[in-house]
Amino acid sequence: MNKMPQLSNVKNAMQTVVRKDRLLNAVFAGGRALVVSIARTAYTLWLEITGLIFAVFTVMGGSGLWKRYRADHFANRQQFFTVLAFTLVCAWFTLISFRRARKTQVKR
Repeated sequence: MNKMPQLSNVKNAMQTVVRKDRLLNAVFAGGRALVVSIARTAYTLWLEITGLIFAVFTVMGGSGLWKRYRADHFANRQQFFTVLAFTLVCAWFTLISFRRARKTQVKR
């Protein structure tokens, strides 16, 4: 009437638990890597899209400066400085956005 479980049964049960635990950890590690990869890609895409939008604004500002120059050689100084500031700020945001996008890409 020995009620103690045999050592081999306990050992098999522990190996089953360890295998399941290792599988679960591997699934979570793979899922985490997938989520991080997708998030990094989405963030890079976001930075590149905003950089493109700011590049379009920069071109529009440069076009506005060219039109002002051709029309009256910058007779209206306030409008000139406003458009110039807009163009420079958009150009700066374009450069920063593309630089950050390049930094977030995976180094290969």
